[in-house]
Amino acid sequence: MVLTLFKLNTMKKIYNYIAVFSTISVLTILFFYFQSVNSVSNIVEESPYTLKVLSKEDFWIYEVYNKDNLFIRQEYIPAANGKQVFQSKEDAEKMGKVVIAKLAHDRFPVINLRDLQNNNINFKKI
Repeated sequence: MVLTLFKLNTMKKIYNYIAVFSTISVLTILFFYFQSVNSVSNIVEESPYTLKVLSKEDFWIYEVYNKDNLFIRQEYIPAANGKQVFQSKEDAEKMGKVVIAKLAHDRFPVINLRDLQNNNINFKKI
C-alpha cells in the first residue's frame, strides 16, 4: 500500500514537471516567433524597397519596387512546383516582406520551401 502511494506521488511529480517544461517551451517558442515577425516588419519599413500587393483575376501577386522602379513582380508562389498562385492577400504580403528583408540584408531574394513553411503559405506539395 505504501509502495503504491509512493509510485502515485512520483508519477504526479513527473507529470507536473512535464507540464511545467512544456509550458515554458511553448512560451519560449512563441516569444522568438513574435520577435522574428517584428524584426521583419521593422526591416521592411526602413528599407529603400516598397511592396505592393495586387489582386489579379482570382489570385494575388506582389511587386517589389526599388524607389519608383519595378524590381520584382511575383505572380506565382516561388519554390512551389508548377504555377501555383497566392490564394490570399496575406500570403502574398508575407512573402513580399520576406523578399524585402533578404534584400535589406544584402542577400539574394530567393524564396525556398523553408520560407514558405515558416510563413504558413498554403501550396500543393507535389
